[in-house]
Amino acid sequence: MSKVSIKLLSHACVLIKIDELKIITDPWFFGTAFNDGWELYPKPNLSEIQEIVEDVDIIWISHEHPDHFHFPTLKWLSDICPNDTKIFFQATNSDKVFDALKKIGFNNFTSMQHRKKIKVNERVDLACYAHRHLDCCLAVFIDGIFWALNINDTELDENDIKIIKNDWSSPTIILNQFSIAGTSGIERKLGTDASWVLEKMANQHRGLGTKLTIPFASFCRFARKDNNYVNKFSNSPLDVKEKFDKEGLPLALVSYNSDELIWTDLRDAHDNLIEIDNLSLLEYEEIFSKNEEVFHEDKFEYVTHEAKDVQQTIQNKLSYWRSKTNILFWRNLLPIKIRVSDWGNEVWIINFKNLTFLKTEAESDYDISIASQPLKFSFTLPFGIQTLGVSGRYKFNEDCLEVPKTWKLVRIMSSLYNQDIFISFRGLFSIDLIRWAWRRREGLTSQIKQQFKRFFK
Repeated sequence: MSKVSIKLLSHACVLIKIDELKIITDPWFFGTAFNDGWELYPKPNLSEIQEIVEDVDIIWISHEHPDHFHFPTLKWLSDICPNDTKIFFQATNSDKVFDALKKIGFNNFTSMQHRKKIKVNERVDLACYAHRHLDCCLAVFIDGIFWALNINDTELDENDIKIIKNDWSSPTIILNQFSIAGTSGIERKLGTDASWVLEKMANQHRGLGTKLTIPFASFCRFARKDNNYVNKFSNSPLDVKEKFDKEGLPLALVSYNSDELIWTDLRDAHDNLIEIDNLSLLEYEEIFSKNEEVFHEDKFEYVTHEAKDVQQTIQNKLSYWRSKTNILFWRNLLPIKIRVSDWGNEVWIINFKNLTFLKTEAESDYDISIASQPLKFSFTLPFGIQTLGVSGRYKFNEDCLEVPKTWKLVRIMSSLYNQDIFISFRGLFSIDLIRWAWRRREGLTSQIKQQFKRFFK
């Protein structure tokens, strides 16, 4: 049997080689993500990566978050990869991802329907399992064997796992994200959130019946002085190893400098696994056991935006959201008090009913503390509110025990609108959305329930 291998390139990017076929996933090789809130850690070897990707056949992108859909990296790749390199991306109710990639030089696209296998060559099939309105997994089949499932950020629950096993059986290996990817803004919850990620990994390993988990997709750090507090709660690969050893679950650590993990028996998880795991363990002990001060460097410039510019930006976005939203939803949005740290800690109020952002002259407490740059950014771009949550460049008042309902609704609304899903009768019953939901009907209902439980807990 010919060689099949995986090599970690960076963060959520692995190179999968099957005979002469080369697939890379979610490339992010340099620069920052989430409004300069994240940077790669450790940093990959860009020269080595360039040699590897010069003849890549397929680039798979899991979702639009910029640590997976990193536009500067993709532009760099478009100048290096062959002209016929294929982009694989999940089918959505919009073509905006492919349209954007056309503008930077890619021209070969494959839209992946939920749970439908796509034959790549005589030996290889690929499929995606879509999750909610954003994330998806990649399933890799070789000679009819379900060999690998790239879970990345996807929060598969018991029903998702049941559907995957009913469709495809159990994968030989899974690749899974291992640390917190953002914050609710409530610092006291971050330790619990980090533990939950490790528990999720173990549950998905057991539920899927896999023979091996490979941790990846968390090789980054929170890079700014207004979010680096999150780093002390982040999981490292060493934390994953401790959890899996305690649970008696097989794990393989892989690092940028390790060789490829090789399979000759696609139903087993051995070959050179022990060698790679041991070498990677030594490397991660060196990287992640250092003095934590390395996580508190901040090399970025801080920009203060004028109040009138931020005010206009927020009020314009409120007007746009209101024009797309059913009035019944809008009535549930209560005022949010924002303390702007670089405006002398002035408190401003977002009033969703009046569509205003105004300074309060009276002494007032606050809900959210944030600097003017991330505040303006969050209301400028379609994914700005999502970016704020992932970057962690804000905090709720220390007295806040739970995220306010209004802020939860704003996050949901902005996330849906980024996917062209509008909370109105016309928006929710559009032909494109109905068609998309019908294709996703099995699994989508439980995923929506999962979000409702999270919202009301």
